[in-house]
Amino acid sequence: MVSVSQPARLYRGIEPSERRAQRRERLLDAGLEVFGTQGYAGSSIRIVSAAASLNSRYFYESFTDREDLLYYVYKRIVSEVAAAVVEVTTQAETIEEQAYEGLRAAWTILTEDPRKARVLALEVVGVSDRLERFRRENRHAFADILLQNSRAITGDLTGLDPVLTARSLMGAVLDLLVDWINGDLDATVEQIVEHFTRLFTAVVDAAISQEPATARPRRRRKAARSAPS
Repeated sequence: MVSVSQPARLYRGIEPSERRAQRRERLLDAGLEVFGTQGYAGSSIRIVSAAASLNSRYFYESFTDREDLLYYVYKRIVSEVAAAVVEVTTQAETIEEQAYEGLRAAWTILTEDPRKARVLALEVVGVSDRLERFRRENRHAFADILLQNSRAITGDLTGLDPVLTARSLMGAVLDLLVDWINGDLDATVEQIVEHFTRLFTAVVDAAISQEPATARPRRRRKAARSAPS
């Protein structure tokens, strides 16, 4: 007797695959809420599932564990920020405009929803080797966006090492974001964006106006004078 596979059962006109996708989105939204308010350390699969109004058994349809959910919540935030930055910087005609628009786009997303800022800058730190690798890759990727955008307008940056410069700037932005999250910063978002716009612009100006750093001879440190006996 030949068995005939039964068609997937519809539930309220929705295919099973679509229902799974909807549950996954609910879990991602719940993960953002729980990780971005209570923190990753204070969370559990039961808490996240309850926040998504789902039985915990549905959690394992889409994610292997809490770290897996955090990974994809973080990935979604990074993708949102990167897309916004790329969109607003591609049409910029000056370094100043490019820096301002890119910084404003990123800081607006992260500060209008502080949960996203907390997940991106705090909650993913030190959780797992996979997240640490992914976090470094994303920091470098944002530095590369900065570098490629600058080169599109100015050409090669010869006065300063371009990779070190771009990564240093991105590190500074993330460090200040942590201060903003913790309430240790007495400045508005607009002031922060203006500050970094001036900094980015000044650094790029320095990088294109000086001779290559590798061409300059190293200065020898003067030997410390011994104190008179």
